[in-house]
Amino acid sequence: MMDDTELLRRYAANRVEDDFAELVRRHLNLVYSAALRQLNGDAHLAQDVTQLVFADLARKAATVANHRVLAGWLFTSTRFAAAKAVRGEQRRRAREAEAQLMEELISPDDPAARLDWARVRPVLDEVLGELGDADREAILLRFFEGRDFASVGAKLSVNDNTARMRVERALDKLRTQLARRGVTSTSAALAAALANQAVVAAPVGLAAAVTGAAIAGGGTATATTAAGGGLVATFMSMSKLHVGITSALAVAGATGLVVQAQSNSALRDEVAGLRQQNAAMATVQAENQRLARTAAEVAEMRGDDAELARLGDEAAALKMRMQEVAKVEAARRAAAETNAERVDVTKLDQQPVPKFQVRPQYPPELKAAGITGKVMVEFIVDQNGNVQNVTVARTPRSEGETVVMSDFTIATDAGGRSGSADAEAQRAFEAAAIEAVSKWKFEAGRKRGRQVPTHMQTPIIFSLKEDGAPRPAPDSSAP
Repeated sequence: MMDDTELLRRYAANRVEDDFAELVRRHLNLVYSAALRQLNGDAHLAQDVTQLVFADLARKAATVANHRVLAGWLFTSTRFAAAKAVRGEQRRRAREAEAQLMEELISPDDPAARLDWARVRPVLDEVLGELGDADREAILLRFFEGRDFASVGAKLSVNDNTARMRVERALDKLRTQLARRGVTSTSAALAAALANQAVVAAPVGLAAAVTGAAIAGGGTATATTAAGGGLVATFMSMSKLHVGITSALAVAGATGLVVQAQSNSALRDEVAGLRQQNAAMATVQAENQRLARTAAEVAEMRGDDAELARLGDEAAALKMRMQEVAKVEAARRAAAETNAERVDVTKLDQQPVPKFQVRPQYPPELKAAGITGKVMVEFIVDQNGNVQNVTVARTPRSEGETVVMSDFTIATDAGGRSGSADAEAQRAFEAAAIEAVSKWKFEAGRKRGRQVPTHMQTPIIFSLKEDGAPRPAPDSSAP
């Protein structure tokens, strides 16, 4: 695709209408949108300004061809042409009428239209004009011509990443300038607004009219620089299209009131169409509200499902706790039944017979100190011959015909020991005795031919005699 600069140079040299028509097609929306914003939405006046800008481009094609970015020159030219048009009293009144009509169309339920684009549009072009050429060209190429970063970079002779950073910096500067005028926004929101609102499609047929008028204006300007006789020759060389467009412009200038009436009529038709669109939008809004209510009901149902799931988890956890409590209670009852069923050794037909006995470990520190002692241990031998509930007998008591001896005796060396030292030794002997007895195995006691739990006591003596290992006393089956 041929570059803008090459097209301008070819048109300036050869006056090929197709080249200029291609330039108009590429940049018509940019110029028309800028004029429409600066004229406060006056579509007809924006078309006039668009024609003036492209006519000026046709006259200055050779000079403008030296510009690197045509969009920048077109934007600046549009600003000047629009400012000149605004000075007229007739167009001022038309702009005020248009502003009033558009105000009636703005829905009170759409505050974003008032707060966002409606506030940006009146000052956007002024703020763009305050940017430097490089920043303004980056904004125009990216958002007004809709180019991607690769295309912007190619136009500015930089790579894609540099083009992206340049556009972001320019966008941030534009946002800062807007903030100084009371229009606050984020860079992302401003970029979205520029991409969606900055460029408006020009009316159908405007491109052909602009091209013809511009070429006609460029040809007339060329003719005025020649001799007097050359003017007639140039006019005679015009195509029928050029003559028709020039005549139409002359008639339009002579009949301004008629054009204004037609403009007002077109505006009224546009207002009627927009009101019909608003009526259709009311139906859409009602449907959106219904969908919003449905979504709220679905969200509430999902909340109920979540609550039900939570209660289910709590019920499962409670069931597990109840099962654990039931197990503990069953164990407690079994132990109680075992205690209730146990039989004293003196009442058995056959007493428990030891099958496996572990000798208690003599605490090394007590053995090294020459300390001896005895621990009276009581326990239950269950129906399977296992030892359960091993404890230290704390008080003397009578069981049948057997009297339980003192649960603990200790001999000290000649130096004597303190009470706290004796208590520590006692705890060490008790721990060793309980650990050993818990591992014993018996052949269960019998009564009337049935194996029964049996309550037993035995003293564990810690002595330094013989091999120094503690042993059960001879009366280990007592009572």
